[in-house]
Amino acid sequence: MLSRPRVCAVLVASVALTGCGPSSSGKPLRRAKQRVFVLGFDGMDPTLARKWMDEGKLPNLKRLSEQGTFAKLETTQPSESPVAWASFATGVNPGKHNIYDFLKRDLQTYLPDPSMGTKIVPPSFKWGFLPVKRPEVLSTRGGTSFWKHASDDGIKSVVLTVPMNWPPDDIDHGAILGGLPLGDIRGTLGTFNYWATDLSSFEEGNTEFGGYLRRLLFEAGVAQPLLKGPDNPILKQEERELLAKQKAGSVS
Repeated sequence: MLSRPRVCAVLVASVALTGCGPSSSGKPLRRAKQRVFVLGFDGMDPTLARKWMDEGKLPNLKRLSEQGTFAKLETTQPSESPVAWASFATGVNPGKHNIYDFLKRDLQTYLPDPSMGTKIVPPSFKWGFLPVKRPEVLSTRGGTSFWKHASDDGIKSVVLTVPMNWPPDDIDHGAILGGLPLGDIRGTLGTFNYWATDLSSFEEGNTEFGGYLRRLLFEAGVAQPLLKGPDNPILKQEERELLAKQKAGSVS
């Protein structure tokens, strides 16, 4: 987890903007004379950045700061990356956007949930195998992002991998490439697998870095590494139904 006393400085540069056109909904796209470019660094110390800029170690960053605006931003409380980025996007404090940490507490079990601003609605099946509803990922982040406000006012935005923007906001003007907590095909935040022949049975297994160390064994010159894919949603539903029956039986 990344915690830091300050959020990185944000650079704003002005250049010409081209292109305009009609909109399918909301206000039409407005022609602007300038555009704003915001460059954000997660966990970067602005004091060190300024020091290295003055020493000539960050010449491109110094050039950008001289063309636009370079300023320190106070971080949020708590000073965790998801919290700060949610406030950056929405302009509100954690009490309003509901992001307080990398984890949240499951109010039913009190166990930590690493969903980080998202809620997964599982799929539904009829007769246990016929899919009738696909799974959904919903954002639990409160507030409205400034690019959503801009789009509603007819201003185009291109938002690239800004954290706490998944699922991405639906905007009429612009494009969004989602960022953290965008998951992989298994629904995790990027679980890696590392295979090696020199791992002992004690070293093999889960790591604290979000991945697995797996020992590679050869038989007759051939190795068969196991790569785990997505969970079977039908089996998951059967597990949920069985758990519900067990709970109902314990209550009755």
